Amino acid sequence: MCGISGIISLNGKPINNLEEKIKLMTNLLHHRGPDQQGFFINDNKNFALSNNRLSIVAPEEKIELPYSKNKKNYLSFNGEIYNFLSIKSSLVEKGCKFNSSTDTEVLYEFLKYYDNKKFNELNGMWSFAFYDNEKNNLILSRDLLGERQLYYYTDEKQLIFSSEVEPILHVNEKINEIEPSSVISSWKYNSSGTRKTLIKNIFRMRPGTNLICSNGKIKFERFQKINLEKWLNYFENSPPLPQVQKKFEELFSDELRIRIPKDVKFMTTISGGIDSTIIGIYLNKLKIFSKTFFAISGDKEEKKIDGPSELENSYHVAKKLNLNHSHISLKDSESFKDIETTAATAFDGCICSGTDNFAGLARHLKKNKNKVMIISDGADEFLGGYKVDIEAHKLDKFLAPGKPFYFLKFFTKFKIVKKIISFLLNLKKNREFEFSYDPFYTSVNHSVCSDAFMKKIFKNYSTLKYKDYGILGDEYNDLSKKLDYSQKRALSYATKTLPDMFNMRLDKASMRHSVEVRLPFQSIKITEMLIAMPSKYRFKDQRGKSFLRILIEKYLGRTISNLPKKGMGNYLWLNEDIGKDLDFKNEIRNSKFLEGEIFNKNVKKILLQKEVHPCNLWNAFCLTKTFKRLEEINKLKKIVK
Repeated sequence: MCGISGIISLNGKPINNLEEKIKLMTNLLHHRGPDQQGFFINDNKNFALSNNRLSIVAPEEKIELPYSKNKKNYLSFNGEIYNFLSIKSSLVEKGCKFNSSTDTEVLYEFLKYYDNKKFNELNGMWSFAFYDNEKNNLILSRDLLGERQLYYYTDEKQLIFSSEVEPILHVNEKINEIEPSSVISSWKYNSSGTRKTLIKNIFRMRPGTNLICSNGKIKFERFQKINLEKWLNYFENSPPLPQVQKKFEELFSDELRIRIPKDVKFMTTISGGIDSTIIGIYLNKLKIFSKTFFAISGDKEEKKIDGPSELENSYHVAKKLNLNHSHISLKDSESFKDIETTAATAFDGCICSGTDNFAGLARHLKKNKNKVMIISDGADEFLGGYKVDIEAHKLDKFLAPGKPFYFLKFFTKFKIVKKIISFLLNLKKNREFEFSYDPFYTSVNHSVCSDAFMKKIFKNYSTLKYKDYGILGDEYNDLSKKLDYSQKRALSYATKTLPDMFNMRLDKASMRHSVEVRLPFQSIKITEMLIAMPSKYRFKDQRGKSFLRILIEKYLGRTISNLPKKGMGNYLWLNEDIGKDLDFKNEIRNSKFLEGEIFNKNVKKILLQKEVHPCNLWNAFCLTKTFKRLEEINKLKKIVK
């Protein structure tokens, strides 16, 4: 895992203070790649490219950064190509010669040989910049599941790009402004809308897409989509469950195995829950002896409620699987620094409180000289693990087109009808019925603020305008007709939520402490199989992830397989000592940001009421702190000018 950054002129003219700018961007990304760094500036002074390296593959080898073998093509790479050895063998047969053992060199030769095509042959995660110095052509690319982030800024003179937003803020030549629509989206979803950031004119690359800059012109190409046809045909034939299990186990074992680093230390989280237990089972089957750990962020993980605590469950699973297990506490003095960093640097639009928990995990790994963390994110999204999706499935059986009570959907605009249905179906997350069947729109797990509350704090809030998440992109229109509603929700999570919320959260949290996250459930092969599974593989006895629960029962028994879905634990700022030092309410009282035009005049009064959910206080605190930091950067730029 690394950091990339660069600047290219769009009018062909030299860029002012180019070396100073690229050095600053490189230094600001040092935490993403502390092992090596370097930059390249072309002779015309109209292009610069930088790379920070966190060395995981062949860590003892030093390579030129950005990578080049011919002084014509230059590669700045952030990510991992897991099947690089097989690609390398194929390229050797075609006459390519290699000077190192790195996957960076393999990607470099692959892009040259196939002329920036055949990306579907790459099994990995990435954001990269590949530059042709003779033609002055640049390609930027982001992987299909968006495990790696890439941001860019354009004006009439230049394109600036980086693995994080802050370096762009420092080197563009404009005063940076907050994007109001992103503030609203971030408050509702904990992330700005797809493509957007909190900053005007700074955007996020779409997953599965290339940006191509040639002769000063920018165009976008989609190089890959999630392809479900093969698996839809497979499940249409109603294969027996043991056959489906066997196929999954073969695929998952392979995808987990190639994600295990060979040259550096790594650790795996084991929570005692379904998803991490699946990873533990296959580590055991593959005879990969990983150190595992459980993280305590609040009191509830150690409490016994109707049975063993979450902590005890994690040790129970680890013992059964012969894993070297331990536990850590995230409630330490350093967590305060992580919380302040998250709050003050949310330029990307991600204000999720869980960021600090993951940052704490990464900090622990770094202290113990680990560079990689295996995480189980993806299973909940693909197999209906969240309560909001379990409830949506209940509603599907009750109100969906073709169901006996579909007509009631037209009456849910009345509060009394909503209350009756919510009571009958025991709804908690979907009381507001913030979804529709035609056109398809569904509630998502990270929709953390109801439209009713959004209307209280924002002027002229439109429920129709802020629906970036929970819908399918136009490129999936034809496929959508073949899917049941649970499959559509899984596809929505894969194409919107994972790339632009959860994976962004993981990336910024882990790389803050120079740790790479690997996500076996988000391999494209696993993703496509799980999304294509019909709803019967997701839901049983009012629980999600039925398919994985059956697998766990097969290996570990019913007690573990029946464990309820649990979150990651308390938000760290909910701990009394930390929360007291942060002082959300005082920050809100003195906030200039909350006096902006997009807010209702009484917003501070509303937020300071006792019954307001604490996460709304966090949202206000986080956005206020980021606004202050933005003002500091703008002031610094004015001084420099």
